[in-house]
Amino acid sequence: MRENDRTTGGIQIKDVEKLIDAVNGSMLMECMPLTQDDKARIRRCAGNNELVEEVIRELIKKNSVVRVNGHD
Repeated sequence: MRENDRTTGGIQIKDVEKLIDAVNGSMLMECMPLTQDDKARIRRCAGNNELVEEVIRELIKKNSVVRVNGHD
């Protein structure tokens, strides 16, 4: 079996890498390239919708600003 023929979550690795390249290209246009952590997160979540929802919740919580007394 060739490296790119393996699957993750039912999705071929080569397709996940194409997805990462496409997303990274879009993010580069906004001067916000994907980090290695972002790419690893996409690989980990590929094909697992439940994990995607969990990771989204974690990222929202991590990146949310808590307002105290009406101030950021």
